[in-house]
Amino acid sequence: MTNKVVMLFVALHLCVSVVAQPCRGVLTGQVLDETGALVAGASLSLKEVSGGQLSDATGHYRFKGLCNGRYTLVAQFTGYQAFEHAITLTDSATLVVHLVPDLQRLQEVVIEERPLNTEHAHNVAVLHERDLEKTAGKTLGESLKELPGVSTIQTGPGIFKPVIHGVHSQRVLILNYGIRQEGQQWGADHAPEIDPFIASNIVVIKDASAIKYGPDALGGVIVVNPPELPTEAGLGGSVNTVAQSNGRSGTVSGTLEGGITGHDGWGWRVQGTAKRAGDYHTPDYSLTNTGVKELNFSAATGYHRDTYGIEAFISRFQTEIGILKGTSVGSIGDLGAAMDREPPQYTRSFSYDIGEPRQEVTHNLFKLNGHLNTPRGILRMQYGFQNNARAEYDIRVGGLSSTPILDLVLNTHTLETEWEVSAGSSSTLCVGVTGMMQDNNNQPGTKRIPLIPDFTTLSGGAFAIVKFQGQHWDADFGGRYDYRHYDVVGYNSKNILYKANIQFHNASFTAGATVRLPQKQSLHLNISSAWRPPHVAELYSTGKNLGTGAYELGLLLDTASNVVDIRQSDFKVEQAFKGIITYRRDWQDFFIEVTPYVNYIANYIYLRPEGVLRQVAGPAAYFRYTQTDALFTGADITGQWQVSKAWRVTPRASLLRVTDERQRDYMVFIPANRFDLGMRYEKQSVSRWKDFYVESQVRYVLKQYNAPRAISPSQLEDAKEQGENLVADGKNFDFQAAPVSYALLNVSTGISLPREKLRYDFRLGVDNVLNTSYREYTNRLRYFADEIGRNFIFSMKCIF
Repeated sequence: MTNKVVMLFVALHLCVSVVAQPCRGVLTGQVLDETGALVAGASLSLKEVSGGQLSDATGHYRFKGLCNGRYTLVAQFTGYQAFEHAITLTDSATLVVHLVPDLQRLQEVVIEERPLNTEHAHNVAVLHERDLEKTAGKTLGESLKELPGVSTIQTGPGIFKPVIHGVHSQRVLILNYGIRQEGQQWGADHAPEIDPFIASNIVVIKDASAIKYGPDALGGVIVVNPPELPTEAGLGGSVNTVAQSNGRSGTVSGTLEGGITGHDGWGWRVQGTAKRAGDYHTPDYSLTNTGVKELNFSAATGYHRDTYGIEAFISRFQTEIGILKGTSVGSIGDLGAAMDREPPQYTRSFSYDIGEPRQEVTHNLFKLNGHLNTPRGILRMQYGFQNNARAEYDIRVGGLSSTPILDLVLNTHTLETEWEVSAGSSSTLCVGVTGMMQDNNNQPGTKRIPLIPDFTTLSGGAFAIVKFQGQHWDADFGGRYDYRHYDVVGYNSKNILYKANIQFHNASFTAGATVRLPQKQSLHLNISSAWRPPHVAELYSTGKNLGTGAYELGLLLDTASNVVDIRQSDFKVEQAFKGIITYRRDWQDFFIEVTPYVNYIANYIYLRPEGVLRQVAGPAAYFRYTQTDALFTGADITGQWQVSKAWRVTPRASLLRVTDERQRDYMVFIPANRFDLGMRYEKQSVSRWKDFYVESQVRYVLKQYNAPRAISPSQLEDAKEQGENLVADGKNFDFQAAPVSYALLNVSTGISLPREKLRYDFRLGVDNVLNTSYREYTNRLRYFADEIGRNFIFSMKCIF
């Protein structure tokens, strides 16, 4: 009897399981605009299913838990016609959404002023293709500083590193065409080796929610997205030309792409950029030896079908950058005089020549990736190889100026695999593993002790992210565990060989939620705990950093420059705890978005000024890598008022305060508070011309009042002669007081001319219209010179 009951129970259970079998259908795809560029933040929904979603940072969307049958996909995005398409679903399908501009209502959307949500990130800003056209000819860092919450740390007029909410370098990850960019990014004077012309948009994730990209994104992630490859036969492309008066620079960039007849789904693209600039100039004098040469190339090909796809990409970035010659001095007296002198020493008339000091950098990248859509989920795999060669030259005696003082070659291999599955009708699970192997070698022949040692890195990590979706809310949770191993071989300042074998491992966590409130309100919250293993440069640096002109010592070197075993030191890995909230409210003609944040980084590693060091090559400001507990608090505020159909006003503010919690002091090189006010007039048609606009921007940057005390090199030297040590208390200081507040006026105008199958876009802009003299607090060369003066920019783009 008991057996019969058990058999009946099992039979009933099987029947119920068959009848109530859950639906596992998946509809995926991407959203593209009229140029083929990826669109982040488009609203998507299925008429037959409740709820909706936004396309993520790479334009992708995914509906899961669908039963087989017929569905109608609806996509909407401001300035574009609503997209509606019916599709019959059998297990899984892929549908690419092509948005068409709404010529009756279209008003150019400045996307970086309307931060958008992405699938696993709540605080996102985007530079769309139209916005990148405005910054054409500028570096990646220069382009990104137009975004709220994003600034730069720079070395003269040619080297810009992006800063997100006050942190940069190793704490900001950059994804170049889906590959984690790996160069010598530990240096404040080492800009990202990326050509902005390859991007269709650039997404900045300003919290640690992009946990799958790595453990050390304490500040955020920058995603450089290329356009989608063509999938049909045909030929198209574009040519960009940019001319700038300051530096007398010229830039040409071209793209050619197409499909292959008889092979639908197969596409290709080639792209190249050449740039040449001479000495930049301030309102009062030339910045001698600040010219730039740049030559870049990339190529991509891919084959995509409904259920699978594969792509390959190669690129080469090559640049030569001059460093202001006025940073070179011969004595401590000269160093103090150089900081007070205007114009800088060695200033000459304009020239295209690039002499010492200078940098030569080449970055090669190869990527192979593929994906497979199955009824149970999506499998993605990616392999990447990068070769980074950096040579730095200084003014040297004995005929050695043509011999580099630093000559590094870094090879990086990465392998990533992830599996994304539906965990229910309203939830998604994504799991993955990542691995990286690096080999960094100093090339022989520099005739000096290397600034950083040779090392090999082995890294591995695993992550899991789950997302839940409701009618009025979304939530996601993520966790990641990482391991990193260093084998280090180097020489200290006494030319004594040392070796080290170091390992780090730790976990990171993130949780986020989005709530859609009544009256077009939304609230986003993200909290995270992340860690960062140190870079070898932070542990073992010993010598002069050419770009900053400073002498730097690592954490594991004592006062006599002897290497200390990490097990006998008090070193601890950085651990960050960040919370960020975004509140947004939309009215008919106005919106406001406020994003306050707090980021506490325990054991924060930074370069602290220690004094002035005498060397054979001359004196240099002396910095030592130090650890403290740092507290970053701030807010990004963005608004937009559509005054009329033609006029728009956009106010913005980026506020930041950083404190050294151990010393109860302030930190050096922290971006000052910034306020922007933009006005724009646009008209869709002017006779046969299209998309006319005129806009202006006023930027006001406050003096950095939250800066440490200032002690000049002369004061340090005078005190030393009297037997005093002005920095014995261990407090932070700077060699020069923070520059005063400044205001800049920028204006631009543009118009387009359609001609049959061609379109010409023209733009004329003027930066620093009033030719204001000023110094930027986060410019490492502000000790020696002003920022550049008025700059006329003319660009023309031909699309065919």
